[in-house]
Amino acid sequence: MKEGGYFQKALADFTHQVASGGAIRHLTDLGYTVKQIMERLDYPTTFERVQKGVWERMIETGVILTKEPGGLYGEGIAGEDGQRMRKAVYVQEYDQYGKVSFRRVEEMLETECEGPIVWKEIQIGIHPRQKDHVAVLLREKRSENGENRAYMSCEFGLAAWREPEKYHAMMERLDERQKEYLTGLPWERRRLYHRLDLRMTEILLKLFEAGLYEGECFFLDTQEKVWIA
Repeated sequence: MKEGGYFQKALADFTHQVASGGAIRHLTDLGYTVKQIMERLDYPTTFERVQKGVWERMIETGVILTKEPGGLYGEGIAGEDGQRMRKAVYVQEYDQYGKVSFRRVEEMLETECEGPIVWKEIQIGIHPRQKDHVAVLLREKRSENGENRAYMSCEFGLAAWREPEKYHAMMERLDERQKEYLTGLPWERRRLYHRLDLRMTEILLKLFEAGLYEGECFFLDTQEKVWIA
């Protein structure tokens, strides 16, 4: 890339951060879909930029984990030295003329390394008649642990790549808002872990009822792993 190209890219990235970056992070934290965020931005921003910003924010805040929860460093968010990690946050500031800017600062994550978790395992067979039982179990475990300490495994990227018919069936099972949320995210072609919030719990139950979800749910405080297989 020529020098002019680097400059233009750097300028475009800076403009994006100032005009849209803070808003994207804030709306992501509120649970908005990529489509909803695009509809609320004042500055024109491409779908790809919004999608990338949403995904990075979800990883940064631990909504998405790329490694199994409860691994070598507790929740999977402690640093390689076993100490607490820092996360980047952006503070909105105004100058004397009212012009907005964003300053990058770092905060220490509260969670400390606890060592690997030895899971107490619960196994559930896939059968539509067990939906009510699974719904009650997940509700109880989310209540005990808090949704920030509960995760579900996700293989949407793998399914779209390896089993497109199954992936299509999964999306057809969901309502429009659930589908919009999932299809707006750039799922990688590997197993990932999403925080088991209310929306993802409802998605899991719909897919389970249709026999289209196989995976694991992790509850960190009670150290329980629920296998759905």
